[in-house]
Amino acid sequence: MKTYLILIFSILLFSSCNKDIKKTENLSPLIDYQYLIQTNNDFKIPTETYKIRYKSDGLEITGYLTKPKDLQKYPTIIYNRGGNRDFGTFTPKSLIYQQYLASNGFIILSSQLRGNMHSEGEDEYGGKDLNDILKLIEINKSLKFSNQNIGVYGISRGGLNAYQISRLTDEIKAIAVVGAPTDPRLDFDTRPEMYEKVLKELVGDTINFKKEYDYRSPIKWVNEINEPTLILHGSDDWRVKPINAELMIEEMKRLNKEFDYQIVENGDHGLNTHRNIRNEKVINWFKKYLK
Repeated sequence: MKTYLILIFSILLFSSCNKDIKKTENLSPLIDYQYLIQTNNDFKIPTETYKIRYKSDGLEITGYLTKPKDLQKYPTIIYNRGGNRDFGTFTPKSLIYQQYLASNGFIILSSQLRGNMHSEGEDEYGGKDLNDILKLIEINKSLKFSNQNIGVYGISRGGLNAYQISRLTDEIKAIAVVGAPTDPRLDFDTRPEMYEKVLKELVGDTINFKKEYDYRSPIKWVNEINEPTLILHGSDDWRVKPINAELMIEEMKRLNKEFDYQIVENGDHGLNTHRNIRNEKVINWFKKYLK
């Protein structure tokens, strides 16, 4: 019933932003389907948002491309979603955030990932679904309006995925994470339901699938993260405890990595309580390394 309600809610929301739908010139040969779903003139640089579909491991994946309306070339931010399965998929509200980021002079590419109401396949919470993000890097190479400088940004699970993508490719120049888990096992005592209802179902138990958990634990392989990294976390984050960021910060310092960080006092998960701090830090970070 919960999944059904989410589906109905999502359809209703997306129908409200589909008034501007029209087919446009093909953006990339790697995109199978595209529609311009919204033009936003509310920010300092007007933006266009396209709904796209593309193939990843033979699966049909839904994503979004948002860019400034003008004809200049811009750097790209791959924005990774949080949540799992249907929970945390992009909605019109989260697309507005992507439009805000784009209005600061970026192309924004994002994926619903596999294993939800929008895309085929099964969610592995940082397993083969990473290929859905890596495919966005390939798509970006074919965009004539990209200057080919790429950053990766993620909140919560999206932050974990940003760390993982950093490990898997040398084709990005910077990453930024907000409220990112650095070892999901750190939160089991305060969120046992996360283990039982999400990770155990999508990854497996921690005894028989220890390697899979290590693969999803950036704190285990900080030495493999080579891009300049921005770490932001809220001190009151109850979903992903601040210890996740604190341990990563200590290890980054020990390894003399290029990074910056802030544990925001009274900040919640995703720093929605401190959007101005979060947005300014993230935008300035990517302007520094991508422009």
